[in-house]
Amino acid sequence: MKSLRGFTALMVLGFLLCVPGITQDIPSPEEILGFPVGADYHLATYTQAVEYFHALESASDRIRLFDMGQTSMGQTMTYAVISSQSNLSQLDKFKDMERRLSLAENLTPEEAEAMSREGKAVVYIDGGLHASECAPAQHNIQLAYDLATAQDAKTLRILDDVILILVFANPDGMNMLAEWYHGNLGTPYEVSPLPRLYHIYAGHDNNRDSYLANLVETRNISRLLHKEWFPVILYNHHQTAPFPARIWTPPNSEPTNPNIHPLVVRWQNMIGSAMGAAFDAENKEGAISRIIFDTWYPGYVTQAVDSHNIISILTETALYRYATPHFYTLNDFPKQYQDLTMSAFYPNPWKGGWWRLKDAVDYCLTASKSVLDIASKYRQEMLLNKYRMARDVIERFRNEPPYAWIVPDRQLDPSASALLLSRMHLLGIDVYRSNESFTSDGISYPEGTTILPVSQPFGLFLKNVFEEQAYPDLRQYPQLWQGLIRPKTFEGAPLESYDMMGWTLPYQFGLETHVANTPIDVPMTRLETFDVPSGRISGGSGYGYAFSPRENASYSVVNDVFKAGGKVFRSKKAFSIADHTFSPGTLIVPSREISRSLIQRLAGENGVNINGLPRKPDTELASLKPTRLGMYQSWISSAEEGWTRLVLDNHHFTYKSLHDADVRAGDLKNNFDAIIIPHARRTESLVDGHTKGTMPPAYVGGLTAQGVRNLKNFVTNGGTLIFINGSCSMALKHFDLPVRSVLENAGKEDFICTGSLLRMDFDNTHPVAYGMPKQAPAVFSGSFAFQIMPSFISKKEPVSVARYAANNLLMSGWMYGGKAIRQKSSILDVPLGKGRIILLGFPIQFRGQPYATFKLLFNSIFYAGSQ
Repeated sequence: MKSLRGFTALMVLGFLLCVPGITQDIPSPEEILGFPVGADYHLATYTQAVEYFHALESASDRIRLFDMGQTSMGQTMTYAVISSQSNLSQLDKFKDMERRLSLAENLTPEEAEAMSREGKAVVYIDGGLHASECAPAQHNIQLAYDLATAQDAKTLRILDDVILILVFANPDGMNMLAEWYHGNLGTPYEVSPLPRLYHIYAGHDNNRDSYLANLVETRNISRLLHKEWFPVILYNHHQTAPFPARIWTPPNSEPTNPNIHPLVVRWQNMIGSAMGAAFDAENKEGAISRIIFDTWYPGYVTQAVDSHNIISILTETALYRYATPHFYTLNDFPKQYQDLTMSAFYPNPWKGGWWRLKDAVDYCLTASKSVLDIASKYRQEMLLNKYRMARDVIERFRNEPPYAWIVPDRQLDPSASALLLSRMHLLGIDVYRSNESFTSDGISYPEGTTILPVSQPFGLFLKNVFEEQAYPDLRQYPQLWQGLIRPKTFEGAPLESYDMMGWTLPYQFGLETHVANTPIDVPMTRLETFDVPSGRISGGSGYGYAFSPRENASYSVVNDVFKAGGKVFRSKKAFSIADHTFSPGTLIVPSREISRSLIQRLAGENGVNINGLPRKPDTELASLKPTRLGMYQSWISSAEEGWTRLVLDNHHFTYKSLHDADVRAGDLKNNFDAIIIPHARRTESLVDGHTKGTMPPAYVGGLTAQGVRNLKNFVTNGGTLIFINGSCSMALKHFDLPVRSVLENAGKEDFICTGSLLRMDFDNTHPVAYGMPKQAPAVFSGSFAFQIMPSFISKKEPVSVARYAANNLLMSGWMYGGKAIRQKSSILDVPLGKGRIILLGFPIQFRGQPYATFKLLFNSIFYAGSQ
């Protein structure tokens, strides 16, 4: 009998190999990777995943691979397009349909309906944006194989109706995580956290970048979404679910961002419910909704596309750590979950047991296939809704304000202005120049003024990021979030958002804009390119060249001059030459130090207008030198440290990363003029570092008391320490400064301001604030308000460089208890021994976004190198 069964199996196999459409020659992941997807203790790298995708492409007519650009570390981002062979042979046709429907471009309702019947639903799914959330990226591999090989009627229907765009969103991090994990397997450090950012600049914050696209990966994804594919659904996989749930799915929690078409919210809720039904049908317990994750902040991958009329789906699947399994009992659960109470948004509680990477991968697969199934079943309706939503937005803002944002040509920082406009264009916003002069709301504008109409398909996105935010106090709206028979009044402090409450991008860029509250009637030309205007030299340069400290790009020029061997000076006060007035902090390069052709090239490359100086200014000049800069990098990785490096790199600064052992070794003043201590949530995490036994020995210990002493010696011997935002608490605690934090003991009942924009007053005659306006917006996020205390040790008192405004403090977002910080200092220059400590009490480089306050960091660095 045994041999007969073997003979029968061979006959069946032979028959299957002869049947058209049966894909026995398609390699399984295990054949290429050497292990099944989701296997315990195994993670595929991005390199392996792409190798497998190439093998799939060679063997299957259902998959094609494309490149979408380079990563921050120079890898090629490869993505897969998966659909039926017929659809793949007509990709350009279906892409054009999707684009025209998304833009409501020259289509009547009848034409749109006909196109919706013929078109295919483009669905974008990604995995691995947060590399430590391992299952989604691994699931991409299995999903591609399943779709390439399946022959069941449901999958064939999906392949015929849907075009899937499958993306590895963070290739660098996927490699880093797998290599770190495999290097520690079988050791006590098997599940230790990665001691560096899994995106070289942003780490976990790469999902906070999507409304501005500072990262090259975000720009690559944005081009895919808003210039090429225009999907009906975007599904962004994450981990970890709120414990003990196994996956979090829509509906979302409150508050809901108001700049979203209602149809997007309805479809999100429907898809989330369909996912939940699929989990229950497959006996996958633990799907939960409507808790923790709101949709207020538009910087996420998902919330950025909501305002582009794309149905975004976020899920958070449970994970222990990496590919290591873990067993849970009910005693591990929070008490409120231990009795497994059923609820409307958690109807099938998880009961505990083993949880493996394979379990998480399977949950991701169920969720992805559910999204694809819904897209297939409602293909025509979703496509037609793309057209309807675009048309609705266009018509709405033809008939109600805001009608447009107007951007005058004269800006404090023209290159920053051009950058923001170029990013808006990348993100699908049409930008225009007026062909004639015009008047709007009583203000006259010249020909060539930049106009961003809100009456365009993605006008809600423009409105979302350009307007001031008014965060709702949820205590006043219990009906929005309390799932009770009768909503109850909430007692206690206000409820915060999951992330930022206010983000108005023109404020962060220091950009002057005007809202058009009446229709604009002027001929306009749509702009397609947004190159930074080439800088030039004006006037004679008998003595030298002068350029403004208001422009971030000026600091790039200074660094380039230093690299060319030139000298740079700064004016300590304002001065005038030939009817031109120069502000304090003007940057000056003597002509004898550098050729005119080189300075002209630097002006052109950086977009900086440079004034020739016929004679030496009649004011005191400070001599600058290239600052020997150290950038402290804790082994407890910090996204704000990474963003600081990105800002420095983008402006041509040279620096050396300093780790704990470097600081503990001492001799800092012989090697550095300034050291940056970037933001940290907890001061003691910098001092103590990782606990012994939790990480390989090279990564434990932190700065220690010895490192703190070395930093103090560095300052007293003439060095400059620059503390940013959260790290200021380290300076206050360990450096005996005559300064206290007025919010040190404030609780949520006293003060709340989570990620909002506040008005600040600047002393722009101080070297740290050169180039700043007298008053400007700044990001407040876990920030400081300082009070200077009388000093009995030294006559050198701290100098206040910036203060929170006395009036109209909140500019965008929400704040509670603002009187606690009004007129308190936000930046201090604190003398200590022969050196100084600069306390930048708010995140001047927050997520690489507030271009208007970057110069506070640049000035602090140059201040350390001035004589």
